Amino acid sequence: MSKKVQGNDSFQRINYLYQISKQMCTLNPGLSSYYGNLIVNIAKKNVLKIHPDVKRQMCKSCRCTLIANVTAKVSIKTKKKSKIIKWTCNTCGAKRSIPIQKNIDHCLWIDRPEAVVEVIN
Repeated sequence: MSKKVQGNDSFQRINYLYQISKQMCTLNPGLSSYYGNLIVNIAKKNVLKIHPDVKRQMCKSCRCTLIANVTAKVSIKTKKKSKIIKWTCNTCGAKRSIPIQKNIDHCLWIDRPEAVVEVIN
C-alpha cells in the first residue's frame, strides 16, 4: 500500500493554474496575474511550498508569469566578479534580480541530497 502525499490535490491544482497562467500571459496579462494570485493563495491556505523554479517565473508584485522578451525584459549585469540576471516586468514595471555564478558550488536547498527525506512512488 502506497502512502498518500499530503496536499496532492492542491499541488495538482497549482500545476494546472500555473500552466493556464503561462498560456494566458501573452493574451491577457491581467488574467495571468489573477491565476498567479490563486496559486499563491492556495499554497498559503494549505501551507505548501511553491517550487523555486515556479516562484522565479512569477512577478513578485503583480504575480504575472514572466517570459523573457515577451512579458519581461531581461538583462545580465556584472557586479564584483559575479553575474546578475535582471528581470523587469512589462505589466507592472517591477524589477527583480537573481544572482548567478556568485558561488560555483551554490545550489538550492531543494536540490541538495540531504533535503530529500523520503521518496514516495
